[in-house]
Amino acid sequence: MRRPTAKSEPGLAVTIADKIRVAIVDAEFEFGENLSEDTLATAFEVSRTPVREALNLLQIEGLVNIVPKSGTYVFTPTLDDIAELCDYRTGLEQQAIALTPAADIAETIVHLQKQLAMMTDAVAAEDMQAYGRADTEFHLAFFHSCGNRYLQQAYNMILGRVAALRTHLAMKAEGEPDRSFKDHATMIELLADEKRDELATMLQAHILRTKDNYINAFEQFAADRGNGRTARLRRRLAIAS
Repeated sequence: MRRPTAKSEPGLAVTIADKIRVAIVDAEFEFGENLSEDTLATAFEVSRTPVREALNLLQIEGLVNIVPKSGTYVFTPTLDDIAELCDYRTGLEQQAIALTPAADIAETIVHLQKQLAMMTDAVAAEDMQAYGRADTEFHLAFFHSCGNRYLQQAYNMILGRVAALRTHLAMKAEGEPDRSFKDHATMIELLADEKRDELATMLQAHILRTKDNYINAFEQFAADRGNGRTARLRRRLAIAS
């Protein structure tokens, strides 16, 4: 085990934050789950200092909530959070498409096709985590060539929460991932045909359906989690069902 230091090494906190972020996005941690600094420090074989710095970075991204004198918890979205995040995301992605130079469309399509192929493989393997990652990279491709750093930064700030919602909720939603997959294939066709207005309209409809599916899935998720906690409590208290 490495010797703890009072000050973390440059980049160590970022590396730890990256690993925790992936675990949250991949649904290895549940919404609202406690992230113990001591447990994380032991797992990473570091002192608590870089772990604390990593959690602070993730709080800026909205992926964790640090509650004084209580602990750090994976974020738990509200219905308003889900709705507002989807609406905000719609505007960012539409703007990115509008700003992409015509000369860069072909390169963007190559990125989109690559991710669509990965989605195809993920569906065949029934690997929904892999599907979620490819879905995230698909939409991120719209920003690669948009030429606006502020737009890219704005999307990067919500990317973790969007990706986490996708993994936690989208694959539990009715009709997923078949509907999502078909939409993505059509988006590539519209962009290849330079039908940006139609693509923007479809993208809005795509994300609005996603919002409705997320909200429905989250309501079911909350109900199932509540029922599960009640059942565990009843077992611990030896209360017959």
